[in-house]
Amino acid sequence: MSTSVSSGMLLPTPDTRRLLIKWVVALIVPVVVFTLWSGESIINAVISPATAAGNVPTDPVSLIEAAIFTVVFYIAVLLLAGYLVAADTGRRSIIETWADVLIFAVVPLILIILFGLIIGLALCAIVWPLYILIKNQIRKARHYTPPAPLESLTVIDAEQRAILAGRATAGSFWFALAFAVISLVVDLVYFFSGSLPVILLIWAIVRTIILPVAGYFLGRLAGQIALRRTIPEKGNGNGGNGAHRGKRVASVQQQLEALSTTRVREEAKDLVPNDLPLRSSGAQRFYLILLVAFVLFYPVLDPFLFGSGTDGRLAGYGDAGYYVILALGLNIVVGFAGLLDLGYVAFFAIGSYAWGMIGSTQFGYITGIHVNPQIWPWFFWPMILGAALIAALWGVLLGAPTLRLRGDYLAIVTLGFGEIVPIVFLEMDKYTNGTNGIVGVYSPALPGVDWSSSTPYYYLILALIVLVIFANVRLRDSRLGRAWIAIREDEIAAESSGVNLVRTKLFAFAAGAFFSGIAGAYHAAKLGSVSPDNFSFGDSVIYLAMVVIGGIGSIPGVIVGALAVYAINVLILAQLDSLAANPNNFLYPVHNAIAAVFPGFTFGNIRNLIFGVILVIIMIYRPEGLIPSARRKRELRHAEGDEAVEIGSLDVPPGAPGFEDEVRVE
Repeated sequence: MSTSVSSGMLLPTPDTRRLLIKWVVALIVPVVVFTLWSGESIINAVISPATAAGNVPTDPVSLIEAAIFTVVFYIAVLLLAGYLVAADTGRRSIIETWADVLIFAVVPLILIILFGLIIGLALCAIVWPLYILIKNQIRKARHYTPPAPLESLTVIDAEQRAILAGRATAGSFWFALAFAVISLVVDLVYFFSGSLPVILLIWAIVRTIILPVAGYFLGRLAGQIALRRTIPEKGNGNGGNGAHRGKRVASVQQQLEALSTTRVREEAKDLVPNDLPLRSSGAQRFYLILLVAFVLFYPVLDPFLFGSGTDGRLAGYGDAGYYVILALGLNIVVGFAGLLDLGYVAFFAIGSYAWGMIGSTQFGYITGIHVNPQIWPWFFWPMILGAALIAALWGVLLGAPTLRLRGDYLAIVTLGFGEIVPIVFLEMDKYTNGTNGIVGVYSPALPGVDWSSSTPYYYLILALIVLVIFANVRLRDSRLGRAWIAIREDEIAAESSGVNLVRTKLFAFAAGAFFSGIAGAYHAAKLGSVSPDNFSFGDSVIYLAMVVIGGIGSIPGVIVGALAVYAINVLILAQLDSLAANPNNFLYPVHNAIAAVFPGFTFGNIRNLIFGVILVIIMIYRPEGLIPSARRKRELRHAEGDEAVEIGSLDVPPGAPGFEDEVRVE
């Protein structure tokens, strides 16, 4: 068996060779770009810290973290290579696949290298829709029709399973071998030019030996991952295989044929083999591993990737983090329960003032209790929960008198609440210092942690985001979450089905306010002050825009929407004037040309105009949001060839033909 596998790996069949060329080339380009950009410098710093640049961390902890990220990155890529080779049906053209990888992987890397992380991703948001538009126009001009998803539905018998596993092993092995050879050639060039020390050359030789071996074993693991997503043949013995195979195919095919074309595509992407393995749920697991590793070790990686200025960038990302929490909290109210809330900033203010009044010397002025600056910061940890509960209580108090309101009327009431709360804090001079706000709010306390830098706040907000996401997922999938969705779809039908509207709506307001209180406490501790000027109706609109742009009811979409809105509004538009002041920037002549017509012009004057135009464009061309939930995507966009309307049991009136078939439960 090992001999056949080895011969199949070293001398693959023509079909396997085509898949190897397709995916090895597709993946080797972005990996080489990343390695030449900073991956090699990370490895070199770990192997030989003395040769590292002056602005990168060389302490043992940072080097260990960098080494862990490097290992995770290349292991995930090797597994991905094997999985893609095994999962691909081979029906999609090589050129189209290479073009997709070029636009969605190589171009973002190059833009991030040239312009930084935020601006690079913002430019990608322009490049990607243009590419999709051009691609669709070319398909229409050529009258291209994608193959039906059911055509790739096959049962994998024992022989085909062995072939698929062999393809995965070959994919990882040949990718590792190609990458090892390319890296060795580059290192030899640097060595003979005098730029590479001997110790790093020795490492390059060792790496050239290790990578193919690791590729072989990781390829076998990738094959097992791919086999878990196949339709296996059931039953043993020659006599029963055919019958079981036919039943298995018929069962799966009948289930998929009962769905619309859009639903079939959604379900078929989980199966192997697949026409679009890059979009399959199996490949998405590897993307998630890479994303988690990047986010987790980003403070260490930032100096290698972008040079100096790490602390400032981390501070900005920390601010983006509480935007994510606010968006996730508002998504419960608006996305899950369908309750339009235009005063969400009020709960954010309550959470901020809760810690601001307790976690500062203001507490001593109010109560007369001596505030010990060595002990008081420790109260931040229980006050995260305390601020969240206080905000949740006010969420219930807001929700109680609005239970009979819905739509525009509810929006007006919540808008009023959002305007009242900052005014109340403004007028409570004795407790909040009025317009001066509360200053000297204590940072959290933790043994061995220096809170004067941005790194601890980065990891704190990261931990809070993980907890909020976990809570959102559990709430969405719970009975309460299903009740929220039922109210959103049809309140009368939900009440008729036994949903307690009073309790369910109050839970929605309380849950959304709870997470807003967490964000408020973090914001007050990080900023060190709380002022009523920080909470306005415009902030509530921004939070609502995050939910709508990301995708109402979609947890991943809301996260992306929050990051996108924050990046556009705070990190990009706020920097336009400084960028335009640089003669080497492309905005410099644009600014001068406009200023010649309108003297005194600055981009800051039209910042809200630009932001509004961007929002309008997104809503016109992507009304369901950047990453919509499956339900909303089917509601707003029907793929070509789909039925005009998906008819279900609720759409067939009693007594009509087919009613009994629709409502029958098997």
